Amino acid sequence: MKAMVVKRPKERLILEERERPTLGPGQALIKVHACGVCHSDLHALLGDFPFAKFPLVLGHEVAGVVEAFGEGVNWPKVGTRVGMPWLYSACGHCPACLKGDEVLCPEMQVTGVTVDGGYAEYMQAPAAYLTPIPDELTFEEAAPLMCAGLTVYNALVNAGFKPGQKVAVIGLGGLGHMAVAYAKAMGGRVAAVSSSSAKEAQAKMLGAERFIDTGSVGVEGGLKAWDGGADIVLATAPNAKLATEAIKGLGADGVVVAIGVMSEPIEASAMELISGRKKLIGSPSGSRKDLRNALEIAAKLGVRAQVSTYGLTQANEVLEKMQKGELQGRAVLVPR
Repeated sequence: MKAMVVKRPKERLILEERERPTLGPGQALIKVHACGVCHSDLHALLGDFPFAKFPLVLGHEVAGVVEAFGEGVNWPKVGTRVGMPWLYSACGHCPACLKGDEVLCPEMQVTGVTVDGGYAEYMQAPAAYLTPIPDELTFEEAAPLMCAGLTVYNALVNAGFKPGQKVAVIGLGGLGHMAVAYAKAMGGRVAAVSSSSAKEAQAKMLGAERFIDTGSVGVEGGLKAWDGGADIVLATAPNAKLATEAIKGLGADGVVVAIGVMSEPIEASAMELISGRKKLIGSPSGSRKDLRNALEIAAKLGVRAQVSTYGLTQANEVLEKMQKGELQGRAVLVPR
């Protein structure tokens, strides 16, 4: 099989011809039909994750079909369309796992970071951690939902979202445009916050009722002018300054959720938090239950990523475009 492999951090991926993975008990072999390219892949490649294990096949937005399974597996059946997300496996017995928060497990294994992922024609995975793909979704549509879709959906859940609330999304990149789509589909009023005025048409097309151009209007003022402030702000862009300003643009009991990884700290004064009973939280991807919910919403309510497809061997090109900020929407690698 063909696989794109990175030998060491900060090196280019190279194409290798490998044997198909040998399956152990409880494992399934997935024939990969599509694998999304996530910003976390770039972080792993650049050595930002000290827990990453090299050499490595990147990719944790995997959509494919069960080709075979190992001993003791009776689900899913061969031919089932399945996805594999960031969460590769968890211990199953720690307090986080017992509460259903397996994505917080300290022994969690991460697809495409601590184990080989989906930048390949085939990959192996624990059968119990695969998620069925709804019939309404193609492989290319499903792949970005395994991380980007799941992450923004789970951020809304962790923020206590209720239909009718005002949700502001900072950034309209690969993660942000999905946040707008999910918040709108789930019954929220949505504002898009961006430093690029050219993104306004995209925001409106996705369902945003308001566009806040940070180049002409401050984040705080723009949000406060929106019927008194946002209830929830999803900070998808890696911009701590905008996230900091957004705290002041919250209404009472509002919450800023950090999703995008930022190199600088988000700052909040105690008085600002106390006086408005505001909150600043972080939110990771999600559990198997969260992923099923996110996929169901996407399938039934028409949430789709803006996808550009590339061949598997174009992985370096895609990651370089991502690093330069030249990608639009989500990129998906398709083995050909």
